[in-house]
Amino acid sequence: MRVGRVALALAGTVLCPYVARAQTVLTLADVLARARDQAPQIVSARLALGEARGRLAGASLRLPSNPEVDVSVGSRDTTGRRSTDLQVGATQSLEPPGRRTARVAGATAQLDQAAASTDETIREVLREASIRFYQALYATERMRLLASSETLADGVFQSADRRYRAGDIAVLEVNVARSSLGRARAARRAGEAELEAALGALRSLLGVEGPVSVQGTLAAADPPSAAALLESAQQRPELRRLEAAVREAEADVSLGRSFSRPAYGVGVRYEREGDDRIVLGGVTVTLPLFSRGQELRAVGSARAARLRSELEAARTRIRIQLQTALDVQARRVAAARALETDALPGLDENDTLTARSFDVGQIGLADVLLIRREMLDTRAEYLSALLEAALARVAVDDAAAVLR
Repeated sequence: MRVGRVALALAGTVLCPYVARAQTVLTLADVLARARDQAPQIVSARLALGEARGRLAGASLRLPSNPEVDVSVGSRDTTGRRSTDLQVGATQSLEPPGRRTARVAGATAQLDQAAASTDETIREVLREASIRFYQALYATERMRLLASSETLADGVFQSADRRYRAGDIAVLEVNVARSSLGRARAARRAGEAELEAALGALRSLLGVEGPVSVQGTLAAADPPSAAALLESAQQRPELRRLEAAVREAEADVSLGRSFSRPAYGVGVRYEREGDDRIVLGGVTVTLPLFSRGQELRAVGSARAARLRSELEAARTRIRIQLQTALDVQARRVAAARALETDALPGLDENDTLTARSFDVGQIGLADVLLIRREMLDTRAEYLSALLEAALARVAVDDAAAVLR
């Protein structure tokens, strides 16, 4: 939902003077792009994918074991005649049908789980980057508001001092105006500290060492339709990871079944005994009489059943999370619009009228300070409402797996 022209004027693209010297200006798109490319957690997660690819490479081998060669050499002594006997043999084990297919399916499922875990890390980092961006943008806009408040407080003090010198008011009111100005300056200094903290958190997340500033708007755009978001949520990395884990468990069951089939081996042997030359071929068969993959089948079946239950529960939880996030965002935006519609109109005019009325003596200093405090609190509350609405939109995008 749009927050209107007042929102754009108050929370739009503005760089406060205190960060104008920043060398790098970041929009939300810049922040997300930098996070994808150089956030340390994402870089580490992508590198971890190489490990899963290595396991798939090993599982894809046509022959999982290497051929074995044995050589025997001995001396033969027959009735005073000495000769040398030689035996050379080579054997190669072969897998029963289906075992390699099951191994590849399991390794592929592990790779899919690793890819889903990487995407989950990316989603978490992008969510955190979005939150840090909006917090920094809010601190920037609040700094601008506090600087404006200080300027107004200084104007009230100057006006009070002028009226005191003219004999219109007592020194007590000048002192009160000076105190109000001091509080406004202190609030601005505190705002500077909060802004530095917010920008520092953003820099730390992105791994940016130089100074930065942010540029954008707190006014959230309308989210896509609930149906489109729900469809996108079905691609949440955690769901894909559970689906891949189910496939891995099913591959373990298939692998266990392969152990109930005979395994084969072929070999060839060359022998030399005295003057005789012998060449033999052989076949070995491993009979699955006792070990028939019972453990793999039992554990794989139980794990697949558990993971299917977790997958269904996760789908239900995600639908609830998305609907809750949408409801929260709608109410946050409604709160911001209520302030925009009912509280903000006329504040700028009231500022001018208050200063003019005090300057000509129509109202007292206490009334000025009360009115100014009410206007400052209203603007600050509106900024907070915009921030909450923006963070609620981030929660919607996160629940719907839009951040990827």
